[in-house]
Amino acid sequence: MAASAVLFAFMNFFVKLASTSASWQTVGFVRALVGALVALGVARARGSSLAIKDKRALLWRSLFGTAAMMATFYALSSRSLSLGDTVTLINLTPIFLALLAPIFLRERTSPVVALALLLSLGGVVLVLHPSFAFPPNAAPGPSAAATAAVAIGASFLASIAMMMLRRVGQTETAEAIAAQYSLFAAATLGLLSLADLRMPTVRDALAMIAAGICAGFGQILLTRAYTLERAARVSGIGYLSVVASALLGAAILNERPATSALLGMSLVVLGGLVVTFTRDKLAPAVSPRTGGG
Repeated sequence: MAASAVLFAFMNFFVKLASTSASWQTVGFVRALVGALVALGVARARGSSLAIKDKRALLWRSLFGTAAMMATFYALSSRSLSLGDTVTLINLTPIFLALLAPIFLRERTSPVVALALLLSLGGVVLVLHPSFAFPPNAAPGPSAAATAAVAIGASFLASIAMMMLRRVGQTETAEAIAAQYSLFAAATLGLLSLADLRMPTVRDALAMIAAGICAGFGQILLTRAYTLERAARVSGIGYLSVVASALLGAAILNERPATSALLGMSLVVLGGLVVTFTRDKLAPAVSPRTGGG
């Protein structure tokens, strides 16, 4: 999961670069298409099966995953929030999982999850500077608020997709799941991109391909992680992408987050790590299918 988080951080960075001249729909289409090719290539190299047994469950995983991808790429394409701030909000997924997993996956969590939720919510307040908590001149504009809402929506949709992944990963190989999801997302975003066709620069085209390669390998690693461990705990490791994205934004995009934003990121990450490393009395995760997965 740690390797997957770093790969997705680079994906976020390349998406931000590619969105300079290309629409977010086009960037998402290329990312999904290249990701599908990576999954198919890995499956061929490893001899993994691409057969689908639970088509209905995988369809739901693809639907929610594609919706989350659309919201993610829209938020990343916006210039109203920095890369670090956007990725912080997108990575609220572990908190949503901690709340939803006990209901839908029957994976019990301890009361400390409430503490994690408060920490993360406090972090979001510091990142966004809402007008009810800060002076009006410190609050983000309407564009930034809209981007933040979409980013948070992406994290919620992703949490549902991850719960579906937790289930479907018991019957399908990681390569089959990644390929099916990526092809579904590519078809959806490909149709949407027709409404806003633009010719990307050579640099942005290469960035799109790089984003797809990073996401393709990251998706396979993420799928394996979610089939091996409880959803709420595994997702917390994904906060490595927040740190990596913030560092990439500062070093290459010259995005210097304010002190309050850095503190907010830290609280969000801390909340996710509390969920990840809480030692509660839970039943062991179900072992995934071993045949080629």
